[in-house]
Order: sequence, then structure tokens, then C-alpha cells
Amino acid sequence: MTEYEKLLDRMHFEIGSTLMDNNFSRKGIGGAEPQPESEILRSNRRTYMNLKIMMLRLERALYGEKNYEEAETEISYRNADTSNNTESEQLSSRSPRIGDFSC
Repeated sequence: MTEYEKLLDRMHFEIGSTLMDNNFSRKGIGGAEPQPESEILRSNRRTYMNLKIMMLRLERALYGEKNYEEAETEISYRNADTSNNTESEQLSSRSPRIGDFSC
């Protein structure tokens, strides 16, 4: 089993167990008192962060390490207008607004 398959299994387990925990916490199954929604949300935030970390590890397992060094690339000339006309013209065909609609 490859590393990314192990990560997928762990993520599957994390999601499934969280859904079951949420259900049990809301219903109070097994003689336990139902938990307040704030406690369930706190637990879900922790699960979210665990899943986010696992997603980063999965990305690294699939695509390799990220290289954050900036490559020296030349920025291409992006001016599509070939004319030397610098006067601004109204390109819109809309008519001007009538009335004061400011809030």
C-alpha cells in the first residue's frame, strides 16, 4: 500500500468517525447526555484541521515537495494594443445613467 493510499484510508476513517461522533453527541446514545452544539463544533474544527494537514501530506505524496524558490522568468509584454494612441476613448456603448441612485 502506497503512502497516499494510507493517507486516504486515514482520511476516510477520520470523516466516518466524526460523523458517528456527531450523531451520538447530538442524540446522547448509551446513557450519555447530549452534548451542546458548541462542543460538537469545536470537535469538528479539530477534525477539519486534521483533514487539512492530511490533504497537504496527500498533495506532497502525489506531486512531490513544493519548491518555493522563485525562478527568474521574464515577464512578457502584455500590451495587445499596437497603436501609439494614448488618448482614452469611451469604449462602452451604454448610455449615461439618468438620476441619482447613490445610497
